[in-house]
Amino acid sequence: MTPLLELGLYDPGCPPRVTPMEDLEQLLGAPVRVVSWYQAWGSGFSPCYPHLVLEAQRRGLKPLITWEPWKLPHELPAGTPPHAQPDFCLEKIASGLYDNYVRTWARALAGVAIPVFLRPMHEMNGNWYPWGGMVNGNHPAAFPRAWKHLRRLFLQEGAHNVRWVWCPFAHSVPNVAHNSLEGYFPGAAEIDWLALDIYNHATQGARWHSFTQAFEEPYRRLCALAPDKPVMIAEIGCAEAGGDKAAWIREALKALSEKYKRVEVLVWFNVNKECDWRIESSPEALGAFRKEAQRFSS
Repeated sequence: MTPLLELGLYDPGCPPRVTPMEDLEQLLGAPVRVVSWYQAWGSGFSPCYPHLVLEAQRRGLKPLITWEPWKLPHELPAGTPPHAQPDFCLEKIASGLYDNYVRTWARALAGVAIPVFLRPMHEMNGNWYPWGGMVNGNHPAAFPRAWKHLRRLFLQEGAHNVRWVWCPFAHSVPNVAHNSLEGYFPGAAEIDWLALDIYNHATQGARWHSFTQAFEEPYRRLCALAPDKPVMIAEIGCAEAGGDKAAWIREALKALSEKYKRVEVLVWFNVNKECDWRIESSPEALGAFRKEAQRFSS
C-alpha cells in the first residue's frame, strides 16, 4: 500500500495566533495536519507561547516550531547582512550564554505535555543565518556541540515531549566538501526526525530543476545518516517563473508517495515572499495539487 503523507503549512501570522485551516483545506482539497511557525530569539515574539501549542492541538494540528537564534533582518542596522550577528554565533550558544532563555522554553514546552516538533537552527549548511557553519565566525563542527547543549537543557527540564527536527538545506551553500550536510549531524541519538528544506525557482541565477533532480541526492544522503528515523520536508516551495509549476507539483507529490517513502510529513511554505511559493499561486498549480490530494492522510 502506498503510504500517505501528512500535509503541513507555514502560517505567517503565528505568533500571535494559530490560523483556522478549514478554508485552506477546502481550497487545497487536502487535510492539514501540521501548522508551522517561526520564532526568533532576538525578536519581539521570542518567548514560548504554550497556549499556541495547545490551541493547535485543539484544532487537530501538530505544531512545528522553527527556533531561530538571531534578530530578524528588519531589526538590524541598515546595511547589516542578516548572518553577521556575532551575539548568536554557535560558540556562544554552546557556551551557555542563552541558557536561561533556553530553559524557559524547555519548561514551557514540558508543561504542555503533548508532542511538539522543534526545529532549531535550520538550514545550517547555508550562508544566510548567524548559525551557519561557514559565516559569523562559525565552523561546521561547532554546530553539533550547540545542538547537543540545547537538547541537554531541555532534557534536564523534563521536556521529553519535544521532537527534535534536524534540518539542513537540500543543497549546501557554498557547495564545498567542508560544508557538506553530514558535517553538521549531531548523531542519531540526538535527533527524533530528519528533515530537508527544498525550493525550486529560476531567478537570481538559479536553474529550474525537476523535483527528483533536486531531491534525490540530498534525500539519499540524509537517510543514510539515521536509517531508523522518520523524515519530513519541513519547507517546500516552487515558483511560477522558469518552468511548469503545475507539472513540478504533480511530480513531487507522486514521487514522495511512491518513491521517497520515508518522508512522512510535507510542510508547504505557503507564502508570497521571495517568490510566490504558494500552492494556489495560479489556477494550474492549485489544480495540480488538488488532483494529487488523495496522497495525503485524511
